[in-house]
Amino acid sequence: MADNWTANELQKLATQAPHFQDRALLTALAALAKEQQRRIDLASGELDGRMWNPSQW
Repeated sequence: MADNWTANELQKLATQAPHFQDRALLTALAALAKEQQRRIDLASGELDGRMWNPSQW
């Protein structure tokens, strides 16, 4: 899995946020960024697999 800079930065901001609502929003956005990166990695792997599988051409 690729390093997710966006999620890491959002987590840093969440730890520095003074208000609960801001921390909650930033934490949720970080989780969303991680999930999006996971889905991108899975799709990339599927594409790679299909390119090397002649029966899928």
